[in-house]
Amino acid sequence: MPVAIDITDLTVAYGDTTVIDDISLEIDEGAFVGIVGPNGSGKTTLIKTILGLNKETSGSIELFGTEKHQFDAWERIGYVPQQYSRDDQFPATVQELLDLTAREDSTFTEDTVIDLLSLSDVLDETFVTLSGGQQQKVLVAMALLKDPDLLILDEPSVGVDVQAQEAFYDVLDTLNEDHAITIVLISHDVGMVSDHTEEVICINRSVCCQGPTDDLPALLEATYGDDFKIFDHVGGHDHA
Repeated sequence: MPVAIDITDLTVAYGDTTVIDDISLEIDEGAFVGIVGPNGSGKTTLIKTILGLNKETSGSIELFGTEKHQFDAWERIGYVPQQYSRDDQFPATVQELLDLTAREDSTFTEDTVIDLLSLSDVLDETFVTLSGGQQQKVLVAMALLKDPDLLILDEPSVGVDVQAQEAFYDVLDTLNEDHAITIVLISHDVGMVSDHTEEVICINRSVCCQGPTDDLPALLEATYGDDFKIFDHVGGHDHA
């Protein structure tokens, strides 16, 4: 199986503080992988380092078989951050953002992403006035218009109601299963990770364990310790 992300002995430190400590892992092309771990465990730092937004202290990263410092096909990777800078006075509508992002040679047309992500009702709305869930869907649509082979999402459903979460994750399933897009998902929502991903990576500065999602309870215990608890929210999903 070709490998989308190959990380070897990766360490990332900010001054004297080590945030990522000697991580090695592989993510195959076509996989749907969840990354879980406690707050402050280095999940977002790991993703940002993969994307070249942070500099590694030591170790190496290969993307689609190419060393990161030589990789120049960044259009193959779509990234939806948990937080992003925005100007609340930014006047662009959803349609205008999609028009600016669309590529003539992309597999995904504007009509395709509008239909896939149910955006037709908000095309004339300004982006900054949308709910958090709708904004995340627009960001995913913009990423898809670049025709990525790999989609990385950092807590994409924070602050989104359960029904909207279910619809959003169903879209991710479609992208993975029908369009063969490799998906890497950071999430605290254990229920969603269990329901939708096929492999889970538990990190707490280093990789505590990696394996099939069916083994999630044992993997979580290895990450959080034997005193971890899962809270079942009424009408919602489990959170560790």
